[in-house]
Amino acid sequence: MKKLIIISNDRLYFNRRTVCSNSNDTINIIEGLSKINHLNFFSRKSSNKGIHETKVLNKSLLRIPQISSLNLKNQKICMISITPFNYLIFMFINLFNRKVKGFVILRSDGFKEYESKFGFIGKKFYGFMFKKILNKLKPIVVSSKLSNLKSYRHLKICPSEITDIWKKNLKKPNLNKANLLYIGRIKKEKGIYSLLKLADKLSVDFKLSVVGQNKIKFPRIKNIKFYNETSNLKKIINFYDKNNIFILPSYTEGSPKVILESLSRLRPVIVFKEISHVKANFKGIFVSGRSVDEFQKTIRYILKNYTQIQSKIRKNKILSRKKFQNDLMKVIK
Repeated sequence: MKKLIIISNDRLYFNRRTVCSNSNDTINIIEGLSKINHLNFFSRKSSNKGIHETKVLNKSLLRIPQISSLNLKNQKICMISITPFNYLIFMFINLFNRKVKGFVILRSDGFKEYESKFGFIGKKFYGFMFKKILNKLKPIVVSSKLSNLKSYRHLKICPSEITDIWKKNLKKPNLNKANLLYIGRIKKEKGIYSLLKLADKLSVDFKLSVVGQNKIKFPRIKNIKFYNETSNLKKIINFYDKNNIFILPSYTEGSPKVILESLSRLRPVIVFKEISHVKANFKGIFVSGRSVDEFQKTIRYILKNYTQIQSKIRKNKILSRKKFQNDLMKVIK
């Protein structure tokens, strides 16, 4: 079994047989890579178990003092996203091991994400880390639309969390009004606050369910309900089934898994123009302008043509979690 060093900014919880995290994306990647590798981790450690977990029988948790004694002759690096923490660990490893090789998985467009958070300086800072890391590690991307990839040879994979349960016991939606759903992080770059402001001005009859955090700083509106994040698959599927349109308001995305989840439950998706590329070849994804008039127009069109839209969604080819993990293992090998 080969050795692989995982560098992750996500807080991970370790015990003898499992690795846990609040990030399902990270756990999905770790689960796939652990099938053919002994994993050594450089990560931020969590004292809380987290809501997602996977069994990893062959693993070790590394610390910065061990970097100088690492033997990288028979092991590669797999970095999960570019962050200041990951960059620092990488530069320490590179200081003692100039011939370091491996991969960096780019799950989103870091340039746009850092710009939305910190402005021009954030974009420049991310660009500095991006260049240093990609001079050594080969990028594995979830979308060829990510910024500044033209100068680098890259490999593409399609992330998925879809298992068989997602396609069973499909439920008919209630179409008496627009039952809107958002599932995701409560972050500015995810566009959730933009969505809440739009929802506050809607004249169409609607209800919005926000799943990610119950205690959100936003004026309480009668038509909007907030729920805490959950890893319970049945509860997540139930959220999709109880609603009829999924909203993804992000300003930047790579290949969001929630789109595959919504389409698997035959629920149409609305995204905004900033991430129109996620539509790709999927049926049932609608691109709207970030204005009340266009948003309402899109909602009304979907509700009016719901049966025909569902018929088209059924024709989508949606990759599975198993296929994603197999593809990732092939790329790393």
